[in-house]
Amino acid sequence: MKRIFLLIILILTTLILLFGIAYYFYYRSNVYELEYLEPPVYEKADYDTDLLIGKWQQGSLFYRFDIDGDGATWDTSDDIFEEEASPLKWDLKKSQFIHYHVMHNGVLVPKVYKLTELDLNRLVYHDDYGKEYVFIKVLE
Repeated sequence: MKRIFLLIILILTTLILLFGIAYYFYYRSNVYELEYLEPPVYEKADYDTDLLIGKWQQGSLFYRFDIDGDGATWDTSDDIFEEEASPLKWDLKKSQFIHYHVMHNGVLVPKVYKLTELDLNRLVYHDDYGKEYVFIKVLE
């Protein structure tokens, strides 16, 4: 009787363990993970991040990139001005330009772009869908 009881416990434990492993791999494949493109996808060009620092404008849309990797974005057509701007963090490696939008609960939502032009007065980048963003530096 004791052997049958131990055999049943062993079989149940094995089934639970197998179910847990299968569930883990199924769940893991459904979790969203930011896809990082391999470095060769991006041009070898190095952009000077110092040129990025400052306030940029495209129509009524504004971005401010600070030297510490922080920044903000706002749209004056929505009656939102710099004092009420949404915070963001940014990163630039080669031509990979990432905006991490900071949500109200502290979660960072990344948006990946490819930088194609950066000089003293002009900032141009585009997303994977072909939308191009052209900004002019706001001199204060």
